Amino acid sequence: MIKKLIPFLLISFIFFSCGDKKKNEVKQVKREVVKPPVEIKDTVVPPPPPPEPEVVTPPENKFFLIAGSFSSQQNAETFKNELIQQGYDSEVIVRKTGKNQDFYKVSYKGFYDKDEAFNALAMERKQPNNEDVWLLIKK
Repeated sequence: MIKKLIPFLLISFIFFSCGDKKKNEVKQVKREVVKPPVEIKDTVVPPPPPPEPEVVTPPENKFFLIAGSFSSQQNAETFKNELIQQGYDSEVIVRKTGKNQDFYKVSYKGFYDKDEAFNALAMERKQPNNEDVWLLIKK
């Protein structure tokens, strides 16, 4: 009887194990992931720094209206300071070579443009007490 029962159990086991696979399958549920909203805080973004100002170097003056010429550096400096107090852009010019290198020239206006310098010279010479103004050209 046991011998007859073994085949029966074996067939029953196979029958029930091969049954509907859907019963044994685990249903996979797709879940939607909901992210919490991002909280935006009130933050102040500093403005970008202003661009660096472009430094423009004016061209060097080559033409100078000369108000006086001195053999003494001290006298030239004193006259230059008087002109500065009067509002002029005065400087002492010394030449290391050439004619009149022993003299200290005191300018009161400088120009880069040749035409502008000659026009200013003509206008200055028309002023009273400025007939002796002359133009120095640096090379």
